[in-house]
Amino acid sequence: MPITAYEWIAGPAPEPELTRFGEIPLFREGLYHLKDGCYAWMVPNGSWGETNIGLIDCGGESVLIDTCWDPNLTRSMLSHMQPVLQHSPVEYLINTHGDGDHCWGNQLLAAKPIYATRACAAGMRHYSPASLRALTHTGRVLKRLPLGSLRLFGHYMSGMFSPYDFSEVTLTEPNQTFSGEQTLTVRGREIVMLEVGPGHTDGDAFVWIPDRSVLYAGDVIFTGVTPVMWAGPVENICRALQRVLEMKPAVIVPGHGPLATQMDIQHLLDYWEFLQDNLHPLSTRGMSSYDAACEVAASKSFRQQPFARWDSPERIVTNARNLYREWGIDEPSLPGTLQTMNLFRQQACLAFSMAEASPTVMRHLSR
Repeated sequence: MPITAYEWIAGPAPEPELTRFGEIPLFREGLYHLKDGCYAWMVPNGSWGETNIGLIDCGGESVLIDTCWDPNLTRSMLSHMQPVLQHSPVEYLINTHGDGDHCWGNQLLAAKPIYATRACAAGMRHYSPASLRALTHTGRVLKRLPLGSLRLFGHYMSGMFSPYDFSEVTLTEPNQTFSGEQTLTVRGREIVMLEVGPGHTDGDAFVWIPDRSVLYAGDVIFTGVTPVMWAGPVENICRALQRVLEMKPAVIVPGHGPLATQMDIQHLLDYWEFLQDNLHPLSTRGMSSYDAACEVAASKSFRQQPFARWDSPERIVTNARNLYREWGIDEPSLPGTLQTMNLFRQQACLAFSMAEASPTVMRHLSR
């Protein structure tokens, strides 16, 4: 069902007319009651850092699933959750994976048990708040350069990070880790943590509430937003998506975007199959992953697909790069953060060439 079918509990007031990136909201930001004791903090429209968060009220204690990209947004969210938290304070936190927009608010709950896969905990150390602060500064500098790919990169990165403040982030890692599957029982309610990574990241996990048939999927599932594969293999992502189809949850909370349906899951499977089918022949002809991504994104067959209208279609650049790596194709690579910056530079170039790509702010030179 669409999110509007569920009860909106609380959120920013007055209701913002635009999203953090200046887009028309597809739904209202805030806390929604999904099923008995199951809630979701939903942020339109699901672009960079517009992250969905889970909340499970276990009757006197609550379990929070993920935090926001910075402490300020996490504080704001927790304050709006007070209708629930005033009688069931957060006593447990689960991180579905290690991307900063799902865990950089952890410091506000550092004294609580924080659960994640072992791979997620290890992956959180791979990049730091300082690196994103540096990227934010770099973007502001580069956007002032004469027209060129570095200027496009500067606008892209400035737009991506402008809604967020990483200045006071203290990286707070999970203190309770698991592999495979673990059940957390809180006041009689079973909360099942299912490791499904590596895929989107090295340490992805689902959080499943079996007695309410509610699934909190993290970033294995994006709705109306182009998924991104940082780790792979793609086979694991598709296996996890197939698992969701078999589970048939009553409610699916994606990491980003509106609540997902079974059809949305199938569209994600179609996206990953389409990329493999169309990129692999180009790779065998010796085309670079970037050139192949641009050719596929510009093709008539891509433009006719539902996913051509998803937010951030330029993520195909990163997905192509990592598919090439899976196929054993070595491409020139820069060390560490420089390689990430170069991928974002390439994504910026592609985004600026796509007239309908959203969010517009990240490819608009006048901003």
